[in-house]
Amino acid sequence: MTLERIVCDIAVAGAGPAGMAAAEAAARAGARVVMVDLFATPGGQYHMQPPQRLAALRASQQAKSGREAAHRCEAAGVRIVTGAEIFWAEPGFRLLAHRQGQAIRIDSSILIAATGASERVLPFKGWTLPGVISAGAAQRLVKTGGTAPGRRIVLAGSGPFLLAVASTFAAAGIRLAAYVEAAKPRLDAARLLARHPDRAGEALKLVTGLLRTKPRRLQGHIVIEALGEDRLEAVRAAPLGPDGAVRVSNAFVIDGIDALCVGFGFRPSVEITSVLKARHSYDEALGGWLCDANATTGATSVPGLYAAGEVTGLGGAVVARLAGLLAGRHAATALGFGAVADSGARKSVRELQKARRFAAGLAALFPFPTGLLDIVSSDTIACRCEDVSVGDIQSAVEQGARDFFSTKMWTRAGMGPCQGRVCGQPIAALLSRTLKVPPSEIGFNSPHLPLRPVPLEIAASALET
Repeated sequence: MTLERIVCDIAVAGAGPAGMAAAEAAARAGARVVMVDLFATPGGQYHMQPPQRLAALRASQQAKSGREAAHRCEAAGVRIVTGAEIFWAEPGFRLLAHRQGQAIRIDSSILIAATGASERVLPFKGWTLPGVISAGAAQRLVKTGGTAPGRRIVLAGSGPFLLAVASTFAAAGIRLAAYVEAAKPRLDAARLLARHPDRAGEALKLVTGLLRTKPRRLQGHIVIEALGEDRLEAVRAAPLGPDGAVRVSNAFVIDGIDALCVGFGFRPSVEITSVLKARHSYDEALGGWLCDANATTGATSVPGLYAAGEVTGLGGAVVARLAGLLAGRHAATALGFGAVADSGARKSVRELQKARRFAAGLAALFPFPTGLLDIVSSDTIACRCEDVSVGDIQSAVEQGARDFFSTKMWTRAGMGPCQGRVCGQPIAALLSRTLKVPPSEIGFNSPHLPLRPVPLEIAASALET
């Protein structure tokens, strides 16, 4: 087993909008920068690169700007390591990763965590049926392979990301049977765009993309059940009341469905920052648990560890890019490269503050629909890896579990291969509602090393002194 050793000034974990901006800024200041990402090409979910044969998708502005950002990183001298999964992070800083059977060890003086976010899900009856996938997975399926997730598709959940997925479907010529959005249309949306007219064009493009898929539109509704024997055949949806409660008595069935793409936004991916013992806090509007970082420098509570983008709270690509730019500049300055006290930096700070105000306004339009947890049945699977049901969670509470850790010890929820990335947040929300305490008192599923499943021989090779 071979081991590739890399030494640099600054390592960047993640090659999405924040990671690429941070890497480029630090490299242009003179630092030796290595950027690591799991995907085959830089860009993350936002700048995902379709293959050459999918010309329409590849011509999108998101894909194009992602290629341009990657080219700028290369021109600045950033070493980009793609297709590499980070499974270990140590103070100091050392990252261990593996790629195509090879172990990689990266030693750096500073680490910038730009690990982005993962999809936020809610369990509901039938969500484990074949044919039910996340909205992000559906978008990736289309963008990377041009493959529709089904013939009769329902796109459901809540949040502006659903519009982005619908636009991807439209560009690929895929139609939707139904679009089920928990949030209702609000005048506040028009007011928000009036305050941020530079975002109106993007919003119009997203809405136009949805309309091109010609779906049955159900706003103020939520899917409460996936129906079928061996695979998905139909979905049951219900309206939401003004208080967010699900009106089960008014539920109805949408028949002839073979794909349900469901998503409720994102949650910050805090595995690396958590295992490195950075300070974290809870903010529902920003996606839940997030890494605390200085708003303009990206510095965390751990010296030498910076964080930028969605890992510090959801804000979208514009916020991520600007935060990454500032974090990269400050990280390089901390090592004696370049300087940040210039008009360009001050302008970036102002732009970042404006982008965050827009993101906060957008988040208010799409509150997380936790009312679904009030009607979920006890036999519904909550943790798919360990086959733990909602009833098992409720039983643990009855026996004395009072936070995520104790629930994990009682039930094994969050101990599987995904380490709680799928089940962690919905279980915490369920505990919060059951115990009637704030989510901040429940805690989150603390990650353990290795962060991802890794072959033993690769781990042994990477951990050699």
